[in-house]
Amino acid sequence: MNGPMGALLPRGVPKEEVLKEMASFTEKDVDWRTGKVMTGLYDPGEEAHNLAVEAYTRFLPHNALYVNMYPSIGKMEKELVASVGELLRADDDVVGNITSGGTESILMAVKTARDWARANRPEIKEPEMVLPVTAHPAFLKAAHYFGLRAVQTAVDLGEYRANLDAFAEALGPNTILAVGSAPNFSHGAIDPIPEMAALAGNKKILFHVDGCVGGIYLSVMRRMGENIPAFDFSVPGVTSISADLHKYGYTPKNASVILYRNRGLRKFAWFVCTATTEYVVVNSTAQSSRTGGPVAAAWAMFRYLGEEGFRDIVRRSQEATHRIMEGIARIEGIEVLGRPDMCMFTIASEKVNIFEVDDEMRQRGWQLIPQFAYGGSPPNLHVSVTQANVPHTDRFLADLREVVETLLREGSQVNKEELARIAAETADKPVEDVFMAIIPVIGLTGLDLPERMATLNTVLDMLPAQLRDELLTEFFNLTS
Repeated sequence: MNGPMGALLPRGVPKEEVLKEMASFTEKDVDWRTGKVMTGLYDPGEEAHNLAVEAYTRFLPHNALYVNMYPSIGKMEKELVASVGELLRADDDVVGNITSGGTESILMAVKTARDWARANRPEIKEPEMVLPVTAHPAFLKAAHYFGLRAVQTAVDLGEYRANLDAFAEALGPNTILAVGSAPNFSHGAIDPIPEMAALAGNKKILFHVDGCVGGIYLSVMRRMGENIPAFDFSVPGVTSISADLHKYGYTPKNASVILYRNRGLRKFAWFVCTATTEYVVVNSTAQSSRTGGPVAAAWAMFRYLGEEGFRDIVRRSQEATHRIMEGIARIEGIEVLGRPDMCMFTIASEKVNIFEVDDEMRQRGWQLIPQFAYGGSPPNLHVSVTQANVPHTDRFLADLREVVETLLREGSQVNKEELARIAAETADKPVEDVFMAIIPVIGLTGLDLPERMATLNTVLDMLPAQLRDELLTEFFNLTS
């Protein structure tokens, strides 16, 4: 070898050696093929995966910026948008574009609303966006990027859906956009979209539905005869919807769709520039140059699976979800929060430290997502069930039962009293002081996160959200 990457190597390295070195990097990576990853991974099966890889690679050199050079990408984009629009009961006026993911789709929805308001509501100088506390963090990122004030509203804690009274009260003279989720990622619950859209529409406020995680899945459930609350373009007042392809559309990353009620609204999404010495820039989304790979792979996946394939995936995923939730109900000490509408839910506990449950499940190979307490929701573990998890539901429940019973019997290894003292003593101090105070107790010995995260997650859960954000910014800025 010529040494680690840093300065450009004086001589190139043979292909076999490059690949061998890269393979060594993955030794600590999660193995996505185990069926034990229960979040953030959507495995369509070996044959479908291989097709997607081939399609992606074939169109990897294509630059989707140059639609005149690569009309094939434009054709596939239009057909994908039409397919997703049909699932979401769009009429002929609905238009859309492909983005790199849910965050970019949400960014475009907020940017479009802001620019629409500048043209149609010029009296608003300090625009606001109203959204439940269960809405995705990408909306807060968009507010931060585009200069909006985000007004978060309460949810009904029994079901974790938007509280309509709180939502209605928050809609004010500066509101340009309101948001509902179908479902929210954290708890898998669909907000009361028709009522929310009507409240927004009565005040001439744009209303966006975040269907990033559930837009495709819920639409397939509805077509299978399930009683799914209306959330799509069949609902009057819905002006835009985001729906990811690379989640429950089972396509490779990065691919999502942003749909607008009509071209008049989408006009405010575009960025066009001829006022430089450079080439003409015409962008419908945030990106400019981008590979055609994700579009091609998504198009191939939709063709390959068809409605029958999606129905089969949804049926098996829902059956597994019900088995898991019923099994959790029989495990003393833990519970599922709310009433999830699809194959996503959260596990919480009043008797054991849920972050220790996460640690112990990770030791057994399971990957869940810890979520901090906020807005009345207690700390919990998020679970997204996919078809890859279906054969492993019994093993998941057995491991979960063993972990919880052990924690109930042996007690917590996390000293909550000590952590609470540290949290209380540092709550008003500079973030650097907080950082130094918690390092000795969380097992942080270098720049890497500790193998067991329960102590760190417990103390973070005790801190105010703003301080948590500042602390995590400090850590990742230091270690990245």
